[in-house]
Amino acid sequence: MDARFVTDANKWTPDWVVELPDFATVAVPDDAKDEFHHHLFVFMRNEFNHGYSGRTIAVHGVGRVNEWKLNTSDGRERPRLWVASREGTLALFLAGQGEPQDDDIETWRRGVETALSSHGARQQVSWTAILSQRQTFPLAPSGDKLSSAEAAGGLTFRLLDGCIAEDVPVNMRGVGIMITERFHWPIRVDGSTSCYSWNEDGEWRTAQRLRTLSALLSVAWESCWTLREGPRDPAVEFAGTTGPLIGTSSRTIPEDSPLATGRPVTIPAWLERAELAVSDDAKLLESALLMHHEGVLLGRDHSSLSLVCFVAAIETIAQISKRPERCRECKSVLSSAQRFRDAIKTVLDENETEALAEAYSKRSKTVHQGTLYGAEIRMNSMGAMSLFLSDPILGFTMGTVTTAQRASRALILAKLGVESPEYGQSD
Repeated sequence: MDARFVTDANKWTPDWVVELPDFATVAVPDDAKDEFHHHLFVFMRNEFNHGYSGRTIAVHGVGRVNEWKLNTSDGRERPRLWVASREGTLALFLAGQGEPQDDDIETWRRGVETALSSHGARQQVSWTAILSQRQTFPLAPSGDKLSSAEAAGGLTFRLLDGCIAEDVPVNMRGVGIMITERFHWPIRVDGSTSCYSWNEDGEWRTAQRLRTLSALLSVAWESCWTLREGPRDPAVEFAGTTGPLIGTSSRTIPEDSPLATGRPVTIPAWLERAELAVSDDAKLLESALLMHHEGVLLGRDHSSLSLVCFVAAIETIAQISKRPERCRECKSVLSSAQRFRDAIKTVLDENETEALAEAYSKRSKTVHQGTLYGAEIRMNSMGAMSLFLSDPILGFTMGTVTTAQRASRALILAKLGVESPEYGQSD
């Protein structure tokens, strides 16, 4: 191949380009390219341990290619590997500067040979994880209780071991910060993940999926769920634990206790469909969902930052349906406030829309000036809570932020094609 056909758009031009000996074309379909790259660079990392980097470039005479650069300990430039998709196969080229070195070419050839021999060697690894509910309001003692074991999306959900009490801090008038009990019903989730290796990509892929599931359940039940333990091998046991959970502050509450009631919930019938929709969308829906979840996680103790999260989630949802206008000069997004207002008025009444639209400036002052508006200013003390005197901090924490959360949740559910369900209902 002639170097005259190579672009210099990325400020690097090879002196020579050749097909990789014995592997000019390999039978790897485009949808398996990531697996091929994985096996290739596992070999390279084990052999050389100097790292690698990659980018996508356009090359005259070849087309769009993935360019991979193998780092060296002495700073010498090895030839780069070019991978181009060609109708169900991959075309492999080496592009380099200076004189070609046989050992460099052999390095890439051995790596490709090893990658092809390992192709298709993914495994299904079983795991278990514990989801737990966080307290969203300091004086709310009890939580959600899964009504029955259910399966969805290749996962099984069941109560871990009944009602659990754990220590949580609250701010009480006349006492200040103190430790009290929070009652909840942890959920055990069992599933499996297709991966190359649990330690390489299985664990983080599973943890990422569990984050999405926690966010979806939090939206469905309008509560706050997160990963308490795992993901881990189901056979792993921890010595010294006194109950079903790791740690020493949790206590099992007898079923006949008047505290062990809880609000019954069921796994949403739309959970699997929603998980697929989030993964298929061009990241905007996933970003909105996770940002909403951040707001829920922060809401109890950090309401100003929680509002920032809910506003961001609303703005992100608004961008899915309406592509934002950008400044021709600086490329910054224009009309964000109006787009925010247009979005919330579809799920809030007129008075709520006006009130939340006015709060948009408070969010901006928190982001740009570090201003706090909620009860976090008083270490989450609500103050006197008088019936005769208004309290802007109480109004912000219990009014503005909760309205923003409700609007964000409704918009996310609408984008998922789900009508806002009553608490605990599946559809």
